Amino acid sequence: MQTFEAKKELEHAQHAFGLKTGAQENIEDNIRLLTERFGPIAYMRQVHGNGIAYATGPGMIPEADAIYTDHRDLWLAVSTADLMPLLISTPDAVAAVHGGWRTLANGLLTETIELLNEEFMTDPTQFSMHIGPCIHQKNYEVDAEIVHEFDVSYEKFFRESSKKDKMLMDLPGIARQMAVDAGIPSDAIFDVDMDTYEKSDLFFSYRRSKEEDSTDSNVQFSLVKLK
Repeated sequence: MQTFEAKKELEHAQHAFGLKTGAQENIEDNIRLLTERFGPIAYMRQVHGNGIAYATGPGMIPEADAIYTDHRDLWLAVSTADLMPLLISTPDAVAAVHGGWRTLANGLLTETIELLNEEFMTDPTQFSMHIGPCIHQKNYEVDAEIVHEFDVSYEKFFRESSKKDKMLMDLPGIARQMAVDAGIPSDAIFDVDMDTYEKSDLFFSYRRSKEEDSTDSNVQFSLVKLK
């Protein structure tokens, strides 16, 4: 699996975003190849929940959607195929968060930022965050009732779809606002601004594959590590 780095670096961390190019058919083979290139990797069996895990070494952590560490020789990985990889950097630790509507609605991003603050006594004003490749609002149609899973202040990140009882959801917009509300400066939040649904040559997209009844279904990994 090939990777790329965003033009903007995280202040305290290294990072990489995965591409579909060179991807293997299963997660274990992709992790093995990435490990050969980057070094030890901790990753998650993601369940669209609000579990946060502390990683001390490489391998899979079951049933978690956010992972953090202060081990400087350990990469953290999050897998996505339309939802957001959120990479958080602090002076003393890094985190990788699986950003979907369920995890955002459950407060996972906010709780991860608060946990890093409490565990390492670091003010969120010293944090930075990357929003990786994900599906964009014009292509992310969800049930209208999902709007009510969020506080009313987030209604602005939904707009009506052409289909009845559907809305178009702005995942990156919600993640950015939640991070700002949790104390991360807006100018320390970076978005690679790449739509996985549209860029079929670069990324796997669960929704595109489902709509096209395609066998081209897989995930890409995004990684972060303390400098």
